[in-house]
Amino acid sequence: MAHLQYLEELIREYLVFRGFASTLKSFEAELKVDKEKSFRVDKIIEQLMQFISNYDLIGLRDLWTHLDNHIFNKLESHFSPSVKKLENAVLKLYVINAVTNNKPDKVIDFFLKLTPELQNQTEWKDWFVLPYIKNPEENPTFAFQCTKQWQDSLLVSLHNFLASVFQYMPVPTLAHYEEDATKILKLEQKNESLKNRLALLIDRGAESNVAPCQADPPTHLLDDFYIIAQENNIVDSQGKSLKNIIRNMGTGSSPVMGRKEAGSTGKKKNVSMTRNN
Repeated sequence: MAHLQYLEELIREYLVFRGFASTLKSFEAELKVDKEKSFRVDKIIEQLMQFISNYDLIGLRDLWTHLDNHIFNKLESHFSPSVKKLENAVLKLYVINAVTNNKPDKVIDFFLKLTPELQNQTEWKDWFVLPYIKNPEENPTFAFQCTKQWQDSLLVSLHNFLASVFQYMPVPTLAHYEEDATKILKLEQKNESLKNRLALLIDRGAESNVAPCQADPPTHLLDDFYIIAQENNIVDSQGKSLKNIIRNMGTGSSPVMGRKEAGSTGKKKNVSMTRNN
C-alpha cells in the first residue's frame, strides 16, 4: 500500500487549500503516532523489533493489540490460529532476548504481567521455569528458540503474513484513486488509438473509390421521426402516381381512353358506310 503515502499528500494539499489549519494539525499529529505505519510491513516489523530490543513490553503489547483489533479481527476465522501462533512467537522472542542479554528483571516482569493470560495455554506451560534456568540455549525446551535460525524464520513469516493481509484487505474508495486514474488514462489512450485507426481506414477507402455501404437502421433504433419520414415518402410517391394517371387521361397512351376512341371510330365508319350504301 505504498500509494497511501501519495494519498496522504493529497489530503494535506486539500486541507491547506481549504484552510483547515486545525484539521491539518490533527492529521499530522495522528500520522506521527500511526501504529500501522501507513501499512508498510517493514516499518511495522522494525517497530516491533525496537520494542523487543528496548524491553518495552507495554509498547509491544499495545502495537500487537492495535493490529489485532483493527486488522486481524477482520480476517476470516480460519486465520485465527495463525495469528495466535505469531503472537506467541513474538512474545517468546521478547523473553528470549531478555534472557540471552542477562535481563532477569525483565524476564520476571514479563511473567508477572502475562501469567494470567498465558497460564492456560498449553504451549506456555514449560516456559514458566525460564527465569530459573541459567543456560536456556542448552535446554532442549528453549534451545531452538535461542538460535538465530528460528528468530530469522519468525521475522520472515511475520513479514509475509502482514504483506498478504495488507494486500488483500478491503480499502476505502479514496485508496483506489491512483488505480482508477491509471485505468482512465489507458482507456483514453485506447480510444485515441481506435480513432486513428478508423481515420486511416476511411482514408484508404476514399483512395480506393469504395462507395460507402448503405444500410437501413436496425428496427430497434427506428424512432417516430424515421416513421414519419417514411410515411411522407409513401404519400409523395402516391401523389406522383395520381398525377401521372390524370396527366395520361387526356392522351392516347391511356389504355382506357384508347379503348373508347377505338370503339367510337368503328361506329363512325359503320355509319358512313351505311349512308353510302
